[in-house]
Amino acid sequence: MTFGRTLRPLWGLADDVVFLNHGSFGACPREVLKAQDVIRARMEAQPDLFFGNEISPGEGPTTLRAAASEIAHFVGAQGEDIAFVENATAGIQAVLRSLSFAPGDQILLTDHTYNAMRLMVEARCAETGATPLTVTFALPATSADIAARIEAALNPRVKLAIIDHITSPSALVLPLPRIIGALRKNGTRVLIDGAHGIGQVPLDLTVLAPDWYVTNLHKWLFAPKGCAILYASKEAAALTQPNVVSHFIGLGFPQAFDYTGTRDNTAWLAAPAALAFFKKLGEDALRAYQARLIDLCTDMLAPLGITPVAERGMCAAMRTFLLPQRRAAKTEDAATLDRALWDQERIQARPLVHGDKLMMRVSTQAYVDEDDLKRLADALARLGWPGWAR
Repeated sequence: MTFGRTLRPLWGLADDVVFLNHGSFGACPREVLKAQDVIRARMEAQPDLFFGNEISPGEGPTTLRAAASEIAHFVGAQGEDIAFVENATAGIQAVLRSLSFAPGDQILLTDHTYNAMRLMVEARCAETGATPLTVTFALPATSADIAARIEAALNPRVKLAIIDHITSPSALVLPLPRIIGALRKNGTRVLIDGAHGIGQVPLDLTVLAPDWYVTNLHKWLFAPKGCAILYASKEAAALTQPNVVSHFIGLGFPQAFDYTGTRDNTAWLAAPAALAFFKKLGEDALRAYQARLIDLCTDMLAPLGITPVAERGMCAAMRTFLLPQRRAAKTEDAATLDRALWDQERIQARPLVHGDKLMMRVSTQAYVDEDDLKRLADALARLGWPGWAR
């Protein structure tokens, strides 16, 4: 397989755009969207049969459960361990709502937790009297320091920990085996936010063994938008309820998640088509290509004083960089840089502000090539950025 711009026609991305932000929303290939269109046409041709035979768990095996089994096998699990959800946010919300908390309990998260997850934790704590416990990471980061900081924060009051597999703002691949081991010793339930996990890194949930793992298929596995899975261990499954109570709530996890009224389930049913496309690219070859590109990007940005937020081994298909500045970053700096890159250069990356630092996350993908990265480096050299140090 030859990666790079020659593959761009497989996606619907605009030809004049340098797209280096696959991590935010993904990009669904044309053939997967076509597979979804076929499923949607089947739904509209005979809605009663479609929802009755393919979605509703009341009449026995369904097409939806078959799709879940195929995805589950890819991540080292069984079909009954997997429920489809719309996105990682919905999956984490279901877990938070399924658990009881009391005053004095703590929910551990980090200062690199995705903002929607932080808001959900704060809301759940406000309802129950529990308290968020936020672990901060120093930047540049190391795996050993991150694990040590989480371990140092643990105490008997930590009832649940929400840990990223790959952090959203900083693109750090966290050392999950060590972290999960420490949480287990502390008696803490473990929810892994793997929004960027499936497809970007190898994933075996049986080996990893969290209580819950949620991951978006519409990012790095190329599924249509609105497609994610929630994994629950056998013990955790008994506790896990969907966000919407509907006809099959009595069946428990995962069937209670399958049918909660009339919604478009075609993205979920198209997940096997996305998996087939991913495998066709060649899993190992794709990851090797992405790793080479992200290291090349690092080398291209280095002359501008732009440095990674962590050691090179802590990222996969995307990496976040620190932009040197003469002053502390302001909230609006990221939007200013984002607009300049788009309006003047037609480059879509992911500038962001974290604390007092202006950063930029760059995603590589099968359709990205060296010229795309060079255009980014050249644009930054010409435009600069708010508060830059030159």
